[in-house]
Amino acid sequence: MSITTTGNLGPMILQSLAPAMLYVPTPTMNYILVTDKVSMPANGGTTCRFMRPRALVPPTIQLGNSGIDPPAQVPQRDIIDAQMAFFGTGCIINEQVILQDQEGVLAWVSERLAVAMRQAEDLILRDYVVSAASQINASGGANGDNPTNLGISDFSLVAATLDTNNAYKFMSGIEGMDRFGTGPVRSAYFMLSSTEIQTDLDALTGAGFLSQWNYPTNASALPAEFGSVLNIRILTSSEAPVSRGTSANGRDVYYNTVVGKQALTHINQDGYSMNLIYRDPYYSGMLAQNATIAVKFAQAQAITQDTAIRNLLSTRASNSNLL
Repeated sequence: MSITTTGNLGPMILQSLAPAMLYVPTPTMNYILVTDKVSMPANGGTTCRFMRPRALVPPTIQLGNSGIDPPAQVPQRDIIDAQMAFFGTGCIINEQVILQDQEGVLAWVSERLAVAMRQAEDLILRDYVVSAASQINASGGANGDNPTNLGISDFSLVAATLDTNNAYKFMSGIEGMDRFGTGPVRSAYFMLSSTEIQTDLDALTGAGFLSQWNYPTNASALPAEFGSVLNIRILTSSEAPVSRGTSANGRDVYYNTVVGKQALTHINQDGYSMNLIYRDPYYSGMLAQNATIAVKFAQAQAITQDTAIRNLLSTRASNSNLL
């Protein structure tokens, strides 16, 4: 008996596209979260200028009855400039891909370009902070390196440093509740750290680290928030800066940026924060064969309060490879 099978009479097309696209691993973008946002007006020049008055000395000495005026104070101010810069990337797509492809290539390429642009905003801020902010080496850990792994005393030191500089905290505290396993959360600065140090943070549970899961309420917790230590709430990302093999003992060094309000400012160009540009193949050349799709944007950044930001440099307790 002859049986017709797919071996000799198969379907005309052997593939079927799944109804949903697979997700693209995308890091959390934490640096943009903690910035002040300013727009540079159109036709406003190339530089955004910030002015900060300096404090005057409080008058604590009595005038007395001599009739003599105390010495006059001279008002002073600090000027901080941030120059606008332009960035962009794009793709060239042959018209035959657009004509014959079944999964809507322009749609998902547009989406990926938009995500790449948002990542670029964050990475530019990250690299700027690493180069411009003051640094403190962790010394409270027990791995014998310089800097050491993070210890509770390191969190206390950097929070006390910002407090002494009269920095503003981002978050008010969370009052304790009668819920099993939870604890109150102090008013806090943010620390932007690498996901690679999460194991070290977990090791501090019971010694000062409180997991985000153990907050009395998660209403004010951010998606990237891993937990808190003393007056610092920690946001982690896989793209936080790491300097490979540069500690005294050859360990990776992690830049944990602790930041208060108004320490860092992100400036976009009015009407130019993102431009998605599509050019039909008609405009590409003599035979109109290639379309282009691109994004470009303008931004600047500035540390507008350098006393309210510190890079806390640390290593990990273990030097095992996470990759």
